[in-house]
Amino acid sequence: MSDAVTLKATPRANSGSRAASKLRKQGLVPGIVYGHKLDNVQVSVSAEALDRAIRILHARVLDLEIDGKPETVLIREVQWDYLGKQMVHVDFERKSRTELVRVTIPVELRNAPKQTGGGVLDQPLHTLHIECPLGSIPEAVRIDITNLTLGHPIHVKELTLPEGVKVLEAPEAVVVQLKLPGIEAAAPTTPAEPGAGPEVIKKEKKVEEEADEK
Repeated sequence: MSDAVTLKATPRANSGSRAASKLRKQGLVPGIVYGHKLDNVQVSVSAEALDRAIRILHARVLDLEIDGKPETVLIREVQWDYLGKQMVHVDFERKSRTELVRVTIPVELRNAPKQTGGGVLDQPLHTLHIECPLGSIPEAVRIDITNLTLGHPIHVKELTLPEGVKVLEAPEAVVVQLKLPGIEAAAPTTPAEPGAGPEVIKKEKKVEEEADEK
């Protein structure tokens, strides 16, 4: 699982699309910090530092330093431009490290089946909705498929998970399998419990400008 990293944030007084556009031209990403029944705080962060935290350090949890005071936050949502290249807004949610959160993490397959029996690899679930303490969010669920065989799929209930991590998809849902060509793939199963919450890093392939200040 990824460790929390520190990211400096600067409070901002101006909101609206023009102010946000000006910040982005300066290499900054406008954002908001909310939660824990405290006032919302409009901030800006370095686009380069945030991109590094997400892509290189695989951070989900940050120590967000605002005016020298750190706050533990979850990167709840990142909005991108329509090309998916430039971050246009980020939401930070205040959390404690022992607090249970619901996030989405990727499924990563490792190695290749030793014997396919003429089957082709089918992965109905590329991500999983999980619930776990904030300080224990894994980067991914990694599955060794070396011994995967035709007719013996790997189900959610068979996954090896870190302590304290609960998968919200149905236990019988197929994560990965070998299937014969021409056989319809298994449909992904929705989470067993409703309200699993949005992805931590959600790429909106459209520009969502902030509303102009009234």
